[in-house]
Amino acid sequence: MRTFRLFTGVLALGIVTALTGCFSWYDYNSANNYGSKRDMPRQDTSRAYQTQQQYAPVSHKITKLEMNQFLSDQVAAMYGVSSAIVMMGDNVAYTAITIDSTASGTRGGEVRGTETNNYGLVRGLYNTYTPQSDYADPSQLISGANGAETEMHHQHLTHLFKQKIGEKIRSLQPTVTDVYITANRNIVNEFTRLAQQSWQGRSLEPYKGHFTELMEATFGTAPTIPNQSESNGREY
Repeated sequence: MRTFRLFTGVLALGIVTALTGCFSWYDYNSANNYGSKRDMPRQDTSRAYQTQQQYAPVSHKITKLEMNQFLSDQVAAMYGVSSAIVMMGDNVAYTAITIDSTASGTRGGEVRGTETNNYGLVRGLYNTYTPQSDYADPSQLISGANGAETEMHHQHLTHLFKQKIGEKIRSLQPTVTDVYITANRNIVNEFTRLAQQSWQGRSLEPYKGHFTELMEATFGTAPTIPNQSESNGREY
C-alpha cells in the first residue's frame, strides 16, 4: 500500500510538471493577465502608445476633434476595460478608460488600494453619501461612490495593459500616429461630456482649446525619457 501511494504521488507530480511545462498560467498572449513577468516588453515589439513623447517634446494642439465610436466600443470590449471613450485629435487617439475586474495586472507602480467606494453596491444604494437620493449626474460617468475603477496617474497603468490597447487601436485604424491612454477620473468625466455632445450630433470644434489644455496637463509635453546627450553621461 505504501509503495502504491508513493507511485501515485510521483505520477501526480510528473503530470503537474508536464502540464505546467506545456501550458503556463502566465502565457504572453493571455488577454486577461497584464501583470505577468513573462509579459515584459519583448525586443521585437515596439511600444504602441505615447511613442513620440519618449525622446522628443510633443504638442497636443489639434486642428480637428472628433469622437470615434467604433474604436471606443472595441477598446471597451477588451479584458480589464469597463468603459472607453476614444477622442481623435487629428490622427492621435486619446483614450479614457475605466477599469474592471475581468483582468489582472492592469495597475502597478505606487498604487495603493482603489479610488472608488463601492459600499453602496452592497447596501443597494447609488451613493452612500446621499442615501436618501438616487440622483446621478448624467455628465459624470464616475463619481467615486460606485462604479468601475479609475487611476489618477496614467503611469500607474501597467505597460502591457496600455500596450494591448495601443495595438488594438492601431490595428483597427492604421492612420493613427500615436495613442495616449489614461484612467484619470476627471478625464473620463470630461470625455463623457464631450461624447454626449457628439452623440447629439454637435460639433466638438468649440472644445479644441479646452481639450488641448486637458491633455497637456495630463500627459505633459516634455520627453518622458531624458536626453542622454544632455545628461553628461549620467543615467536616470
